[in-house]
Amino acid sequence: MHRQQDNPFAILMYHRVAAQTAGVAKPTWNVPPDRFRRQLEGLISRGYRPWSLRQTLAHRRTGKPIPARTFVVTFDDGYESVYQNAWPILKELSVPATMFLVTAYLDTDRPFSFDDWTMAGSACVPAAAWKPLTTAQCVEMARQGLVELGSHTHTHADFRGRPEEFRRDLARSLEVLRNSFGVERPTFAFPFGQFDNDLIAVSRASGVLCALTAEQELVAPHSDSFTAGRIYVDGGDTAARLAWKLNGWYTTLRAIGRWLRRRRPTGPAPFGQRKGHWQLAEQCPAAATRAITP
Repeated sequence: MHRQQDNPFAILMYHRVAAQTAGVAKPTWNVPPDRFRRQLEGLISRGYRPWSLRQTLAHRRTGKPIPARTFVVTFDDGYESVYQNAWPILKELSVPATMFLVTAYLDTDRPFSFDDWTMAGSACVPAAAWKPLTTAQCVEMARQGLVELGSHTHTHADFRGRPEEFRRDLARSLEVLRNSFGVERPTFAFPFGQFDNDLIAVSRASGVLCALTAEQELVAPHSDSFTAGRIYVDGGDTAARLAWKLNGWYTTLRAIGRWLRRRRPTGPAPFGQRKGHWQLAEQCPAAATRAITP
């Protein structure tokens, strides 16, 4: 059992929060609004505490304990659907969140160039499902004090192997956050969650408070804030499944799966690819563990 000061916490990673339109392809990287509400309500009812990202970082810097069952909500890219659909729920439930903005797309009517949803930009679906946020919407959310604005770079490119381009792009993003929103020393998340040692070094030197990745893991007491992982949330996640991810089983089983793949590269599919594994894990984590152990 963890001592209080040793408690890990979870950073949840969301993108879109949009309803599905009948007869068209489902939005990618999406959690429908009703499922989003049930996820947060379910975690809170199970005793999980929503904290802001800045609060957790401040506690880590000063050595203050982070309570057990703490979680952080973050959104990548800056879809208008977060303003339309997620923000009212966040306000109602008093759940803080961080929005990692791709600043080059603010106030534009074009889809994100990296959006892999085939309906992005189509008039057949609500524009909020694919449009970027506006500056006015960001100001409105930030003014309430519940939503923090962070950087996801200016253009959301894969900068691995290109540290100087990354330095310039990140600096432009930080300039927009400073000039448009008065945000100094923002939090930061790597585009696509991808990073290398050079990008980590640039991030540290830029003045951002952290650099989050897409590694599917809890933030442990010893974790580096410049390589901290996040737990990806999708529309299939029930509150029970999210609680299972947040209690450490998810990280443990992924580590076991990686170990098995190294030992038996031609063996059965890893845990995350087996049919019915989520249902098994929700009902009996011990059985899920046995299902992937030789």
